[in-house]
Amino acid sequence: MLGMERPPRLTETNSSERATMHGPIMQLGYVVGDLALSAAHWSRSTGAGPFFHMPVVAFEGWTFQGAPQPLILNFAFAQMGDKLLELVEPVGPWPNVFGDHPLAPGECRPHHYAFLVDDLDKAAAHLDAGDPVVTASISAAAGLRFYDCRSALGMHIELVTDCADTRAFFDLAADAAQGWEGSGPLLRQLPGAEDLAS
Repeated sequence: MLGMERPPRLTETNSSERATMHGPIMQLGYVVGDLALSAAHWSRSTGAGPFFHMPVVAFEGWTFQGAPQPLILNFAFAQMGDKLLELVEPVGPWPNVFGDHPLAPGECRPHHYAFLVDDLDKAAAHLDAGDPVVTASISAAAGLRFYDCRSALGMHIELVTDCADTRAFFDLAADAAQGWEGSGPLLRQLPGAEDLAS
């Protein structure tokens, strides 16, 4: 309309005026009651797959609400479109960042968005979410943190160090999904998964 100024496009806005936490959402995380059942359902419904399975993993240095916790996890991940899909089946102890009790087989609940970041502290400052609910190490070069952002963003937010160690997971899933039409096993043992177990 004549006489009215056009609102600025986001691409025209100075990046320092709309500083973002970091890059795009890289992973969608769900808590499940049974990995095999949920992986099969996601694959049938969305075409995600194949899934790389990491059974009975305990991450080094895992803390929950500031205290060490020997949490055991089964989880699997697969490519779904341009995102990594992660399914987590916690073994215990309970409560933990994934809930107060196990889910029933077939149940699946949204849990977190994950971002790859260069600096965990700087990225966390944009969340304004207080102390992390979880801290842990993926490798000597990579750490992870969970922040409870459910009241503001509807989900937990996972921040993961962006480095070759973590990019390898994303590359593995993306490469396996190329041309995959459902042949072969849906759940596949992740090569070197034992290196993450404590």
